[in-house]
Amino acid sequence: MIKKLLFVLTFSLTIFAFSGCSKQQTASTNPNSDLTQDVQEDTQDSQNSMNKLLSDKHLKVAMSANFKYFETVTVDANGKEVYEGLDIDILDKMSEDLGFTYEIINMPFASLIGALQSNQADFVISGMSYTDERAESVDFSDKYATAKIGVLIKSDSNITSVKDLNGKKVACSAGTNYENIVKAIEGTELVTFDGQAAITQELIMDRVDASITGGTAAKKVSEETEGLSYFIIDPSEMDLGNLNTYNIAFPKGSELVSIFNDEITKLAEDGTLNELIIKWLGEEYVD
Repeated sequence: MIKKLLFVLTFSLTIFAFSGCSKQQTASTNPNSDLTQDVQEDTQDSQNSMNKLLSDKHLKVAMSANFKYFETVTVDANGKEVYEGLDIDILDKMSEDLGFTYEIINMPFASLIGALQSNQADFVISGMSYTDERAESVDFSDKYATAKIGVLIKSDSNITSVKDLNGKKVACSAGTNYENIVKAIEGTELVTFDGQAAITQELIMDRVDASITGGTAAKKVSEETEGLSYFIIDPSEMDLGNLNTYNIAFPKGSELVSIFNDEITKLAEDGTLNELIIKWLGEEYVD
């Protein structure tokens, strides 16, 4: 009788032990368990990190933050600089997708190319267009937006087309492509200033006759400033050459060019670029 009892007890303990092992094994392989979920999340984070090609990079970005609707800077109540505009939104999206952090170096537009040549900055995004002259000193990305050229004038001006600028003082921001446009217009006197705000003031005070700038900037400034109007240069009136695209500039031979070109293609294909362009420049700027 005792032997039978010992046998039954031993058999029961064995069954219980196997049952415990089975439950433990089931729990460890359950895809909904906390441990498995943590492993899956870690794996996903690792894959996301691998997809962010510049996740270990802190980049210096040079810009001239006085080009309205592309990049401007203000100081908030806490004394912190706040940048906004099309280029800033594109920069933030690229930073998110590629994983890099960045700091902005704000400087006059005429100093941007030099900042790349002297390795003060890793790239420039500042409403800059490709030109053959600039391409001798820096490398450019593919275009991220199409440019339109505007002429800002007084509302009572008799200037209505490019040919009317003959014999006039025409202002633009120093070091920009707009200098080349003014120089290409017969009979104009080029006057340069550092930034659109200074130019607008000169125009209001009748010290210049017109200002050439981005089409959206001309439109917005005229809407916000009493007594000013604008028109868009018709390409049939003059050859704008390569001055119809906005591109990112890099030091010669930078490995970032191909990475940023791929990102520009991605943002164009998924509609992000058009969304941002419409937000800041208007639907007429969408290709």
